[in-house]
Amino acid sequence: MQLSSDTKRFLVRLSAFTVGLVLCVRHFPTISRWLSGAFSTLSPFIVGACLAFVLSVPMRLFGRILSRRNKKGTPLLPPHVCRPVSLVLAVLLLLLLITLFIVIVVPELAGTVSSLASSVMHFVPTAQGWISELMIWLEDYPEIRAAVAPYIPDVNQLASTFISFVQKYAGIAASTAVSQASSIFSSATDVIISFVFAVYVLLQKESLSRQGRKLLYAFLPKSFCDSTLRVASLAHKTFFSYVTIQCTEALILGGLCFAGMLIFRFPYAMVISVIMVFCALIPIYGAIISCILGAFLVLFENPSQALWFVVFILVLQQIETNLIYPRVVSTSINLPSMWVLLAVTVGGGLFGIVGMITAVPITSITYTLLGQATRKRLIERNLPPDDPTSAGT
Repeated sequence: MQLSSDTKRFLVRLSAFTVGLVLCVRHFPTISRWLSGAFSTLSPFIVGACLAFVLSVPMRLFGRILSRRNKKGTPLLPPHVCRPVSLVLAVLLLLLLITLFIVIVVPELAGTVSSLASSVMHFVPTAQGWISELMIWLEDYPEIRAAVAPYIPDVNQLASTFISFVQKYAGIAASTAVSQASSIFSSATDVIISFVFAVYVLLQKESLSRQGRKLLYAFLPKSFCDSTLRVASLAHKTFFSYVTIQCTEALILGGLCFAGMLIFRFPYAMVISVIMVFCALIPIYGAIISCILGAFLVLFENPSQALWFVVFILVLQQIETNLIYPRVVSTSINLPSMWVLLAVTVGGGLFGIVGMITAVPITSITYTLLGQATRKRLIERNLPPDDPTSAGT
């Protein structure tokens, strides 16, 4: 039986894949150790690439400002000077934010954790008074009182359990953060390499992009190179837009929350605002988490203000959704709300907080590519791409 050339290529590829899969399974421990060592060696460059991507957001903003032309038509700075100055300003902004976080936020967080225990103990008599009033009110309803009584908690025991929980897991969170930072930057050399690599990427990104395209087209089929560059361009645009939108929105929301809490004299203004900034990076669930955590902290400090705090956060989120978000966001990711919810849920379940943040742009890229491929296949089959069910009617 004579096999066609396409069938022969398919069998060769299938055989190579099978042999490779068998070798990977048989030598999995060795391959795993090699990959772990390679990742450890390349980690400074991976961190540097991530740092370059983060710095590119404010760098582009500064670049647009510095390249604006005056009435005479000349830019504020020459093109060959604009990029280095923009990079320096972006690095200074990042260092300023890190310094402010260390000097202002970290001591405030530490003070909050230490004072939360005393706030809980001050809350215990209030909670006991509420329970006593409830039991007195239920004296006229003995059947309900008898049914509810077994479920009335011991407030003192709950307070002790909560204090132990906070002290334990606050210490775990702090040690985990320190260990993760230490593992990423295990030495000053790694920090320097990451920073230098990020600077090099930002200053030479056009040259690196051009070199990468040359390598692709030199050794790979043109159709594959075109598809790869199209996907890479879509991924960069989606991630850049997503990071810019979420960071801008988070900073504005956190600033408004801090100002509003100072005006209305809610406790823990700094801590709750910082929590809101970080939670705002998580779509859908971030607003719920920040509201619950904030109300929880306010409840122990001043129970009468807890309900008003929830109202304040709900009003603030409505203002942000209906007024701020449409003005800040000029472009948005192409993903319906249903898929955003699914992406955040699945990403968080599989990879935690990192998965919740990165799942949305990844799903958006997949959704866009799948939509383009589906439309192309429908057109090839002479079906209307907008409504294929109407074909033949």
